[in-house]
Amino acid sequence: MNSSVKTIPYGISDFVNMRRRNGYYVDNTWGIPLLEALPYQLFVRPRRFGKSLLLSILHYYYDVNYADRFDELFGGTWIHENPTPDRSQLLVLHLDFSIIAGETVKEMQQSFETKCKIALDGFRDAYRKIIPKDVQKEMSRQKTFMDALDVLTTSQVFASKQRILILIDEYDNFSNRLLAQTGEDAYRELCHGTGFFKSFFSLLKAKNTVITNILLTGVSPMTLDDVTSGFNIAENISQSPRLATLCGFNHQHIREILDYYAEAGQFPLDREQAFQLVTDWYDHYRFSQDDDEQVCNPVLLLGFLNQCLDSKRFPRSMVDENLRTDYHKLRHIVTTNGRLNGKFHALERLVTEGTVTTDLIRSFQAETLTKPESFLSLLFYYGMVTIGKELNGKLQMTIPNQLMRQFVSDFLLNGYQDACKVDTRINELADKLGDMAYNGDWRPAIEHAAQVLKEILTVRDLLDGEKAVQSVLAALLSTGRAFAVQTEHRVGFGFADLAMAPRVITFPDIQYGALIEVKYIKKSEKVLKVAKAPLLAEAKSQLERYAEDHNLAETWRLKPQGTVTLIRLALVFHGEELLFAEEI
Repeated sequence: MNSSVKTIPYGISDFVNMRRRNGYYVDNTWGIPLLEALPYQLFVRPRRFGKSLLLSILHYYYDVNYADRFDELFGGTWIHENPTPDRSQLLVLHLDFSIIAGETVKEMQQSFETKCKIALDGFRDAYRKIIPKDVQKEMSRQKTFMDALDVLTTSQVFASKQRILILIDEYDNFSNRLLAQTGEDAYRELCHGTGFFKSFFSLLKAKNTVITNILLTGVSPMTLDDVTSGFNIAENISQSPRLATLCGFNHQHIREILDYYAEAGQFPLDREQAFQLVTDWYDHYRFSQDDDEQVCNPVLLLGFLNQCLDSKRFPRSMVDENLRTDYHKLRHIVTTNGRLNGKFHALERLVTEGTVTTDLIRSFQAETLTKPESFLSLLFYYGMVTIGKELNGKLQMTIPNQLMRQFVSDFLLNGYQDACKVDTRINELADKLGDMAYNGDWRPAIEHAAQVLKEILTVRDLLDGEKAVQSVLAALLSTGRAFAVQTEHRVGFGFADLAMAPRVITFPDIQYGALIEVKYIKKSEKVLKVAKAPLLAEAKSQLERYAEDHNLAETWRLKPQGTVTLIRLALVFHGEELLFAEEI
């Protein structure tokens, strides 16, 4: 192996460590002057989107202690040729709130105190030649982190000469965890009134003559809005068009990294197939209404490459299990006392319609999550939906990629399991879907899914019967690994109700894919035998038209040129009951 080939820095968020390991790096230092323009800022992006590396870069760029290593660390980057006046001029206090442990407010406060005190002690030691000795001694006498920070920032000798930059990584990590695990009362205790977290932000605001720069990163503005009276000086720059691509790889970056490892002899797989997989599963995030460029999740792309280089084949699963665990912590949002709530119905609409029209809320509190626009905005910040087109002056949100489509389906399935207790039935379905993918035996899978669907819908209110059937069915069919399931899938000049796309790149021996038309008769209506013929005729006409689409034949590798057989199914439901299922 060529030792000069850059390593894949998957899981590495420390800039010095990455440079020492000769890690592959897409230069985003062009954003430093833009970040420097405002002193107090909040920058949010979804989970595992490179925020920690961004803060690490800023730390080493501004830290006065790394002035003599600037050329070593930043050589070859944009900022090396275009440094700002504050380069290597600040004292940096770097806090990581993802390490705050505990399940109650009291436990989190103790962990917060311990971890932040350790960080401040490290700060004092790192700048012992700069901080006056009497100030260091007085800091060490303090029992709490905030008291020690107060001593540092009230020293007239120190404050008149120095400026502090505070970087806070995952500022909302433990507050979100508390909300998920314990509930709104505990969260309110943390972030409102005399809660220690609110007090912390109040202290930062009060010391803004010494703490001249603060950058917070997280996944949403919600926690900051809940402590807003304590820290109402931060500017949310997350939707700035100039910073829309700061974290993330664009299509050119994706092709460049694939080409790099292929030309180095380490990536023997088909690059076009790799590009298709990556863009299908991790791409299409758009973070500003005023910038059309879309970006790919960089950490997931690096994880994908890491697996490819290790096994010399495409991953069987494109789902990052660590990320899945993070997203599962949100399941409390869509259930209330074991019952599905209005936010759950919003997810169902998103699945069945593909888009939702809403306003993007830049500022909201936890107690407003009952409002549809706040909930949908939270999904945007978590990356489950992204900015789409504008229609009649209104913003349309869409599911960006297959990974998020899978996570939305997981949300729905988790809700069904919590409220309807159908865990084992769902597990059985996955095996039957495997038989459908490889043997074409579709009826056991479809009829099993219909039985589970009936169990689910008979114990919950039908907000919209037809849409509920479609969303439940889509979520259930997503349990099969061999298919990528999508509702309202564009085929030619129409939209198929359900598309079960064969994952031919990952599973090249897969034999079948399916298009499904769902017909629905209201439960209140009588079912007449004569109604069957026109429903089937309509479904047949639609499916035959879809099957003629050349793009579908190419991407799904359909016969006769390819190896996959297309199954065309018409399903007719009367309420939650499957009347009949026929292959067209």
